[in-house]
Amino acid sequence: MKKIFITISAAVIALVITALTAFAETAGFAAESEMTVSAHTPYDKKYVSIDWNTSAGETVGVPLAYKEFVLLPTLNKVKKLSEKDGKVTATVEFDEKVSEDHKGAVANGTLVQPTRTSIYAVDIEEMSVVCSREFGEITTDIAVSDDFIYFGYKDGKKFKFCCADISKSLETVWEYETENAVTSPARIGNMIIFGAGETLIVRADDKFVENPVDAEITNIFAGKYAVFMSCQNGELRKLRLDDDGKTEEDSLSTLMLGSGLTALTGIDNHIYVGSSEGFFVVDGLNMEVIKKFDELKNSSAPVITVGNGIRAYTAAPHSDKDGNSWYLYSILDTDETQSAAELAKIIDFTKGKTAVSSSGRMFFRDAKGQVWAISEIKTNKFVIILKIVLLIAIFVMVLLVLRTWAKKRQEKKPPEY
Repeated sequence: MKKIFITISAAVIALVITALTAFAETAGFAAESEMTVSAHTPYDKKYVSIDWNTSAGETVGVPLAYKEFVLLPTLNKVKKLSEKDGKVTATVEFDEKVSEDHKGAVANGTLVQPTRTSIYAVDIEEMSVVCSREFGEITTDIAVSDDFIYFGYKDGKKFKFCCADISKSLETVWEYETENAVTSPARIGNMIIFGAGETLIVRADDKFVENPVDAEITNIFAGKYAVFMSCQNGELRKLRLDDDGKTEEDSLSTLMLGSGLTALTGIDNHIYVGSSEGFFVVDGLNMEVIKKFDELKNSSAPVITVGNGIRAYTAAPHSDKDGNSWYLYSILDTDETQSAAELAKIIDFTKGKTAVSSSGRMFFRDAKGQVWAISEIKTNKFVIILKIVLLIAIFVMVLLVLRTWAKKRQEKKPPEY
């Protein structure tokens, strides 16, 4: 199965990634504080270790990292895999196949996993179902805060965004109904936000605040001080909110980036997003493009890690002599420059999904339903010390040889009269 990977160099085989980070506790909100991993992740193709991989799968959902495990939805199950070797340690079964496109969330030792029409709450330690409930066609990722979960679903011709209580068998706490598709949730402070058509909806002080943005919202991201939105018309939009959830006066701004905008993420007022025109690093404060990578057209949604400097990982399709392939890139963002490093190549990463553990190991699901685990090759301190000792020994030996040679040469000199 590993033949689907084609090496970029003779020494390295693979690495690939797409949107979505994961921590030991993955709350699931699209927000800066929850979508940035501080661990040391692979960034140089010379130092990539392929740790393990699963076989191709018919129905495979979005992997989630949890402590030293990977929670892998597949068919009508969630498998609890060892992070280090990928071996199955436990399994829980559902009455329906898992969602392939929408991710679950983890909080307080509980996994909240979407299937196609239902939500299941799972005790991760025991790998047993705590409660479940059928809602309708699940259409967004899940987010969790305390005992409350937030997500969108389709009920007949209507779309609904729901808050449900895990402690009460997923009983509905509140719900927003609309004729427009809703986005996955984000959070600013105590406010829950989501998009619905051309409106940003804010749940604040037990009421809904509707903020028109004049463009259909496909994805949202909550920065520290503003909400950023990928829109159907190819624009990135930014909106600041007052404490009551209403639009701050004259705060809506736009930036055209091209069609097919991905889900977006950001850190320190830098926003990262892909489109049909390339991959962009945007100054979110002034809504200006800092850097555009033209070669990364139709790239995947990015993920950010900061263990080896601020890096945004994305994958983009390319046409090669051996067929269409995807390349993974690590984009380093510094005060001086933004640079993209090609890391690896894979046959197909369409609709790929990714998780990143707190240890820095990356897990990603490709278009074949395989899950790969990769990590940065760690430097062996013992080997380094041994090499230094050997170098010193060689240096001393050379000095002794030179000294002996010089002494013998001096002895061979004729006496001076």
